[in-house]
Amino acid sequence: MSRDYYAVLEIGVGASPTQVKRAYQRLARRYSPDVNLWDRDARSLFEEIVEAYRVLSDPTARGVYDRQGGQSRPQPERSHPKGAPGGRRGDDVHVAVELSFVQAAAGASTEVAVERLAPCGSCGGTGSRANAPASRCAHCTGVGTVWRREGTRTAAGPCPACGGTGERVSVPCPDCLGRGLRPERVTIPVAIPAGVDSGAQIRVPGEGHAGPWRGPRGDLIVVARVQEDPEFTRKGDNLHVNTHITVAEAVLGARVPVRTLEGSAELVVPPGTQSGQVLRLRGRGLPRLTGSGRGDLFVTAHVEIPRGIDARTQELFRELGRLLPRQGGGS
Repeated sequence: MSRDYYAVLEIGVGASPTQVKRAYQRLARRYSPDVNLWDRDARSLFEEIVEAYRVLSDPTARGVYDRQGGQSRPQPERSHPKGAPGGRRGDDVHVAVELSFVQAAAGASTEVAVERLAPCGSCGGTGSRANAPASRCAHCTGVGTVWRREGTRTAAGPCPACGGTGERVSVPCPDCLGRGLRPERVTIPVAIPAGVDSGAQIRVPGEGHAGPWRGPRGDLIVVARVQEDPEFTRKGDNLHVNTHITVAEAVLGARVPVRTLEGSAELVVPPGTQSGQVLRLRGRGLPRLTGSGRGDLFVTAHVEIPRGIDARTQELFRELGRLLPRQGGGS
């Protein structure tokens, strides 16, 4: 079985003939053997591109390809051309959603506007004008199979024109031009799990593009974009934040309030804390997406040196300086 021809040309199932042609021209220039003389992979890919364009540029071949779920060689089962289930799966839809840092940390329920392909309301996704009778396939004269030679053997196989049904749509639906799909804009509720980061993908099954010929829908892929917080810095499941303490608090120790995701918490500053020293509050970080529990909150203490002190305070610091031992081994 060959690769999905739509994926080979990097287009969606609802691409117009013009879009199919432009995609082929762009990729053919990039992977042409004339440009990639010694690249065997490029030559193989170029052959795939040519084959995909050959099928998708031909309305009849494209219709058969879609009805058979994207298989390069249809199976010899019979299905009605007016849209019996079994068409190819629709493409996934990717939508970005903006989240505040608090929303990403706590989780949220939001609604996402999605533009996608839906079954045509006029023909019910069949691609045929209402009440238009199916016509007998001229290629196989309505039999559904054709004889062909495979090596030294002659065998019967499904008709490539009608996919083995023996019938073809006689009058395409004027609203969807026989594709059975039309664009629509809907709003989908999405649950954002707690702890997501920028680039995280939330999959909503069955809310993507509808497949042609009543094929199953693809999925909706919601890509999170998390705004930065002015105070918190994220590193995995852990958070980092700064706090300022006085000289007295650094020397004697203290209990100071610090910001957490849930509000304010009390941080124990041990005596002799140095400026730049990192203290930890366990379990006050972000929820872990891959398991239970939470990360930690790391608090960097910054000792504030007072400025503009009066004469009395200066004298007290001089006295304190004479009493305290000099650090660093100097005399």
